Amino acid sequence: MNVSGSGVRVTGSVYITNVLEAAEKSFNIPHPTQEGKRLIYGVLEGPEHAVYVRGHITENIIELPEEWVGLVDESTITVQFTPIKKHQHLFVEDIRDNKIYVSSGLFESINAYYLVQAMRKDVPKLITVR
Repeated sequence: MNVSGSGVRVTGSVYITNVLEAAEKSFNIPHPTQEGKRLIYGVLEGPEHAVYVRGHITENIIELPEEWVGLVDESTITVQFTPIKKHQHLFVEDIRDNKIYVSSGLFESINAYYLVQAMRKDVPKLITVR
């Protein structure tokens, strides 16, 4: 199928079994707080095919989604922390068994938001310049 032009609208689901590339990608939904308006957010983009998970921890283990075992290259996992209420000197102690072990060098208690990102291993690496 070859579709071109502007204003092409598809209602319902679209399933693509190969590559979808676009100059611009976004979601477009009814605005949750402004009646009659729409909210358009752009897709987070970068030089890799990656996934992320985020959340809140009060213990020293971040359990990754079970599908990450087959989805991500464990060697590419990166973690960011936002400590809540006080500096906590948080760092990643180890990553194993689909878990991230967090340590706090200054305090016994942990209270932080986290963002974990990793490259997908189920698709070829993205070639950014062709």
